[in-house]
Amino acid sequence: MCLPMERLLLNPAFADPTQPYLSLPTLKGYLRARGLDARVIDLNVEATHWLFDHENLVYVGRRVGSRFIDLNRRQELSFDEQREYRLVVESRPKIDRAIGASPGPLEVFTSRDLFYDGEHYARVRRITEGYFDALSAAYYPYRFGFNQCAHSVVPWSFELLAEYASGAKSPLKGFYEQFFTGPEEWDWEKGGEPRVDLSEVDFVGISVVFPSQIPEALHLARFLRARAPHAMLVLGGPLIHQVAVHLEPEGQKRLLEYCDALALFEGEETLAQLFPKLEAWRAERDAAARFELLRSVPHLLLLDPSSGSPVLGPRHTLDLANDALAPDYSDLDLDRYLAPSRTLLYAPTRGCYWGKCSFCYYGLTETATASYREIPPERAASELGQLARRHGVKNFYLSCDVLSPVYAVKLAQALIDKGIKIRWSSDLKIEKYFTPERCKLLYDSGLRSAAFGIESGSDRILELMRKGCDRATMTQVNRNFHEAGVATEWMTFTDHPDESLDEALSTVHWIEEQQEFIDCFLVGKFGLERGSHIAQDPQRYGVRRIHYAEGDDLKLYALFTHIGGRRGPEAEERVEDEIAQAARPYALSPYPWAGANSTHHTFLHFVEFGQTVFKLHFQRAAAAYLGALPAAPQSHITGLRERARFDIERIAAAEERFFATYLPEAMYTTIPARRQGGSGDEVAPLSREHYLRAAAEMPILHGGK
Repeated sequence: MCLPMERLLLNPAFADPTQPYLSLPTLKGYLRARGLDARVIDLNVEATHWLFDHENLVYVGRRVGSRFIDLNRRQELSFDEQREYRLVVESRPKIDRAIGASPGPLEVFTSRDLFYDGEHYARVRRITEGYFDALSAAYYPYRFGFNQCAHSVVPWSFELLAEYASGAKSPLKGFYEQFFTGPEEWDWEKGGEPRVDLSEVDFVGISVVFPSQIPEALHLARFLRARAPHAMLVLGGPLIHQVAVHLEPEGQKRLLEYCDALALFEGEETLAQLFPKLEAWRAERDAAARFELLRSVPHLLLLDPSSGSPVLGPRHTLDLANDALAPDYSDLDLDRYLAPSRTLLYAPTRGCYWGKCSFCYYGLTETATASYREIPPERAASELGQLARRHGVKNFYLSCDVLSPVYAVKLAQALIDKGIKIRWSSDLKIEKYFTPERCKLLYDSGLRSAAFGIESGSDRILELMRKGCDRATMTQVNRNFHEAGVATEWMTFTDHPDESLDEALSTVHWIEEQQEFIDCFLVGKFGLERGSHIAQDPQRYGVRRIHYAEGDDLKLYALFTHIGGRRGPEAEERVEDEIAQAARPYALSPYPWAGANSTHHTFLHFVEFGQTVFKLHFQRAAAAYLGALPAAPQSHITGLRERARFDIERIAAAEERFFATYLPEAMYTTIPARRQGGSGDEVAPLSREHYLRAAAEMPILHGGK
């Protein structure tokens, strides 16, 4: 008897390991309702456990020590070697602390008593960040973190991605070799998912949600292609969509070198129509016949062998009111995530009901935001109740572009009417509709924190952004939420095109004025999204030119110049100083830590300690993070104790001088585009080749000098 082949949906590293992401369980729920299935595997959280295993910590320490000995014995160092040397030297005590940490990061983040002890949390967060510094030194020139996998200087070109995908510089190469083996080799005492026997797999879908996942997704695709050539391999997810949908055909073909197809837009109907065709596709050997079998599958981007061009299947928009199904988390061990209690994500709506903001490009669409759709609030409330009971979960994050105010209130009322006792958070757009009474209703339904897209403290900039709201309304409605007991998280940014220095400062001063009613905040810096309204009509927003770095083949990071010019370094320094002043009463952190907007750890602390946790309890405990850590324990790994021959302070000063001159010139001067498929007539020269040429002109450092 021939057993059915297994189908895999994989979430790759590097991303937030504190909670499961929503996309793959959503696809699984849709498939199972149609008599189909796929196994969801969160490789990101499994890789996190592997990276923090003691044996691997020691291995990273040995790599750091070995590289230190190699560089330290040299008589001279080039500038790029100096940079690597500094990272290696500075990471030696950090990897020692990670090896000797007791309790270690995984224990602290998953233990209730330790997690809510601010000093333990702050100490282990610092040790964790130090370990990633050591991991980055061990695999120089790449930088790694829970949401980072990047070159230390330049963006990803196709050549750089291909080099990374070989696995030589990936810290996860050994993880894949262990994970994708027969189940009889699995070490059950370590827990987690059994390893995968690829001989029994006929489909692998890799979902890429964040830019930090792209390098490992391509490395994983190449690894799986070599070991499972019989299986269909598809790359999809929001980030793959947003990259591929805007690439020229030559760029799309470069991505298709890693897989059989790309899945763009929404994936439910793509898989539902693809899976019944897989057996015939595998049996067919003729490339043209294979293409004809799949060309009608919605949203599937395939290479037409007759023309050599990528061809996208027909469009299909999911009817959320009638066809959407609750996510299915049954494949995941929810206690593997780095938090002391479970949380689940749920999306009762898709798209944005407003859809006008100038800067926004979000979701599975070509421009702006996807069309707005809703699951009926009574059904959404019932599904949240079912998920809570099935998985023993009290905490939910409603993962939407944004809930409309009317829908949010209807959902809250449905939760109350059905007696569903959950605690939830979400992103909301401030509107006058949120009266004190309605904010109290939202709190009574379980809403405990809300992130608001405040954006700017200048009414002129808010109007230019097309936010549809003014400063006075935001001030009052935010107070309504806070006074109802809901923790408020402000998302703001500076440097929107045509913003003056005074307008940037008005945002920061507004936060200071409203400190009593703001429980967490972020002041970011404007980044131009290529699918935004600004990118479609730059002149309207004061943008003279949009260009990309020569090395940015994926077009992830749009660069631009203002018609009115850019603010100088003195003005930028003043803005940063004012932000630091506004943040002083808080214990704020970067993603995904407690004290960052819309993270699982932040929500858990709000629920445990109340709205003021990051201004009182956690703020005091954060002193442990800012202070000196205890001396690193003696690990006795060769190379971690020897004296450094080269002057680290001198190297750091040389780096600072170099990048102060190099980066502005490399990112904002332009040259004629040299590659086919480029965007526009000019590019910034920033690329690996350009950086290495500039670095080669820096002085060589001699030992002992």
